[in-house]
Amino acid sequence: MNKNSLIRGMDNYIERIKRCEDIYLEILDSIPSDYEGTIYRITDRALFNKVMRNFVTALDQNRAQGDLMRIYDVAVHTKTDALIIANKGATLYSLTEKYETPHLVRHIGLCVYMPGIGMEYANAGIVGNVYDNEIVLRTESACTPSFLFGSQRCNCHYQWKNIRELAAYCNKIDPPNIENGDEFERWVQEQYVYSNGKHIYQNKGRIGFVMLHVDSQNGMGSGYTENEFVFDLSERASLRHRGEYTSEQTYKTTMYGGFTTIGINGDPRGENGGVGYKITPVILDYLDVNKKIIMLTNNPLKMKKMTEFGYEIIRIKSIGAVNVAGSTEATQRGTEFHHLDISGDLTSFKEDFERIKEEINEKIRV
Repeated sequence: MNKNSLIRGMDNYIERIKRCEDIYLEILDSIPSDYEGTIYRITDRALFNKVMRNFVTALDQNRAQGDLMRIYDVAVHTKTDALIIANKGATLYSLTEKYETPHLVRHIGLCVYMPGIGMEYANAGIVGNVYDNEIVLRTESACTPSFLFGSQRCNCHYQWKNIRELAAYCNKIDPPNIENGDEFERWVQEQYVYSNGKHIYQNKGRIGFVMLHVDSQNGMGSGYTENEFVFDLSERASLRHRGEYTSEQTYKTTMYGGFTTIGINGDPRGENGGVGYKITPVILDYLDVNKKIIMLTNNPLKMKKMTEFGYEIIRIKSIGAVNVAGSTEATQRGTEFHHLDISGDLTSFKEDFERIKEEINEKIRV
C-alpha cells in the first residue's frame, strides 16, 4: 500500500510537470513580439492562476481568502527566458548578530525557473534605497555546515554576518518609543512601500544594500547536472555537498578533490557558459536596482557574469574571518578555485568589518 501511494504521488508529479511545460510555453507566447523590456510581468489573471496552481506555490485562488495577485508576482526575464515567481515583499525590523544594530530589511523570496540549470531558490534582503545611487551587493551560496552548525572550516557565515553588519551600519534606525506590539508592527510596515515592482524606503540611509542568499546553490551550486533541468536543485546540491566533505575526510583530499571524488566539477556553476552565475543578475534585473554595484566578492566569475548583464562593478574583497580551523580551505579557495585575494592568512571578523566599512566609505565619497 505504501509503495502504491508513492507511485501514485510520482504519477501526479509527472502530470504536474507536463502541465508546467504547457503553461511555460503559453507564458512565452503571451509576450508581445515587440516587447523591449527586460522583465515581463504576467497580468492576465487566468494565466497567473495557472502558474500559482501548478508551479512551486501550488496554491488555488478559489481556496485563498485573499487575492494572490496582491501577494505574489509572476514574471519572465526576457534575456534568459527565466520564469520568476516571487512574493511582493515584507518588511522586517531586524537586529544584527554581532553588534545588535537595529535596521529594516525588505525581504523577498524568489523561485527562478532558470533554463539550462533548474529551479533556483533565493532570498533577497533590501536595506535602504537601492534605486537612486550605487548599491552594495553580497551574493552568498548556501553553506549548511557554517550557517547551521557554526563550522569554522570555511568563512561563508562570517561573510554573511559581515554584509548584514555593514548594511545595518549604513542604514541604522532609531525605532520609535512604542510599547504596543501591534502599533510597532504597523510602524514597521509603513517604512517600505511596494510600487510598480519597486520596494521604496521611506527614509534616507547612506547607501543601499542587496543581500542575496541563494538557497539552491549549496556547495558552490553542486546540484547542477549538464543537459538536465533539475526540479529541486536544493536537495540535490545539499546531498552532494554533504558527500563532498565526507569524501574530503575519507580520502584525505582537498576541497576541490572532495567534489571530483564524488564525480562532479569543483564549481559546477561555471559550466555551460557560467549558467549557475546568472541567478544574481537575473534577480537584480527583476528587482530593478541601480546598475552601479559595489560588489563584495573574491570570485571573478561572479563579476564576469554581472558585467555581461550590463552592471558596472566596483569590487571590494570579502573575507569575513579566517582562523586556524579555516586557513586550509581559505588557501584552497585561492589556489584551486582561483578566488582573488584570499589565502590562509588569519583575519578577525572585526578587522575585516572595519576594512570593508572604510573601503565603502571611500567609494561613496568619490
